[in-house]
Amino acid sequence: MKSLNQTQLKILTLVSLICMLIPFSIYALWIYVFDLGTTQAERVAIFKDYFPDFLNGRWSTTFLGITFCIIAIIFSSISLKLSGKLWKGLNIIILVISSLLLLLNLFSMM
Repeated sequence: MKSLNQTQLKILTLVSLICMLIPFSIYALWIYVFDLGTTQAERVAIFKDYFPDFLNGRWSTTFLGITFCIIAIIFSSISLKLSGKLWKGLNIIILVISSLLLLLNLFSMM
């Protein structure tokens, strides 16, 4: 397999950051919506109104979050080969946050 150069690894880091931000924003939206409704049913209805119809299933946003967390973890772990401290630190932060979000998504399914 061809080795990736520094520019390609930096692009992978940015892609993994974007992939991590998707499940992070879903949870941030849930925290925002939690204060809007008075009952759990109202909160869920308000939360689902923010998404298109194909993401209104019971586990749709959870599976979406899990998928993007796994992609972020894979890309960020590949990009750990970068030499700069900033890029290596960013990849470690992405790995930690994505792993925590992945665990949060998995445990929310129980």
